[in-house]
Amino acid sequence: MRFFKAITILTILLCISATVAQDKSEIEHTIDSKVFGKKRSVKVFLPNRYNRDSISNYAVTYVLDAQHQIFWDAAKGNIGYMVDNYSVIPMIVVGVVSDNRGSEFDPSATKLQEHLKNEIFPLIEKNYRTDGFKTILGHSWGGAFVGNTIFSDKRDMFDAYIGISPSFGNKDNVIVKHADSLLKNNTKFGKYLYFSHGDVGRREIEFASYVNSIDSLLKKYPNKTIAWQPRPIERVGHWQIVGPSICDGLISMSRNYFADQKVFEDFASNGDLKTQLDQFNKNQKEVFGYIHEASVGYLNFVGNDFKSQDKYDIAIQIYQMALVKKPNDVRLNLSVSDLYDKMDKKDLAKESFLKSKKLLEAQKSDFSENYYKNTSEWIDEMLASYK
Repeated sequence: MRFFKAITILTILLCISATVAQDKSEIEHTIDSKVFGKKRSVKVFLPNRYNRDSISNYAVTYVLDAQHQIFWDAAKGNIGYMVDNYSVIPMIVVGVVSDNRGSEFDPSATKLQEHLKNEIFPLIEKNYRTDGFKTILGHSWGGAFVGNTIFSDKRDMFDAYIGISPSFGNKDNVIVKHADSLLKNNTKFGKYLYFSHGDVGRREIEFASYVNSIDSLLKKYPNKTIAWQPRPIERVGHWQIVGPSICDGLISMSRNYFADQKVFEDFASNGDLKTQLDQFNKNQKEVFGYIHEASVGYLNFVGNDFKSQDKYDIAIQIYQMALVKKPNDVRLNLSVSDLYDKMDKKDLAKESFLKSKKLLEAQKSDFSENYYKNTSEWIDEMLASYK
């Protein structure tokens, strides 16, 4: 009976998480661009979590080539899924629509950088809850824009740079030359940089050479202020590499600024979690100027996963970190109660379930009728088992 009630509660939670008004997720803006001298479109995608949470601020990932609907759909779909499942830092997605990608992405052009800085950034910051952190993501010729921007005096436009199968595409190889000059002078970046390439077809052979050129420079001139992630992806060509790189690039990027589940697993094998987490946050903040601290919801999510693996000592450390942030969170306290029961610490479990019951009653209006009913019954059943 207890098992089925737990399943029922989990099902209710999942249904609530999956429900969101679809008309709030996508918005398209029109800018009367002074830079380009005409109207320009900007697309915005808000993940489900953004509409469920009216308080938190979000990072922003700017996706080039949003004029190609199928590419834009792939980007926003993958990113939205990862955000809602705690796989990356919370972010909204902005699609940059280009009328002529060749001229706009060319390393000698500056209009798109001006358009972003002076027209798109203010629009997004005015209308959405942003935390100041910006990522740029571009594929192929868009990768040239990524490389050209980070290795220039405009590098502070973004905090993280993701180039997928980048086509530097300039016979003078100016991007590599600029990178060489900046790295040779030990320039302080404070940026994350990801370039991926495949190994199928002529394009990937050529574009791998650009990625390898940057890799060689960073080995020649090590720079601790660039979190450099070259990523060769086997058995994919120029178009197949897009999906894997969007996910891999943003997961890897997020891990540089956020102690995700993988980081927690690594820490758990080395001793005290909190000490390592505090040191991680301090180090990354000092070098890269930004850190995303784990939310209570995320800590509860990770703690539950460790609990499901019977790693109770790790789970309780994570729950305790979350309780410091939000001691009266009902779901978190229920997780702790259930953990004590599984650890056969009946006195602590009873005490925790009693606290959870009081919190649930006090916050009854915040929950659906079904959630309240099923949770109340589960708590009463657990308390009855301790008599």
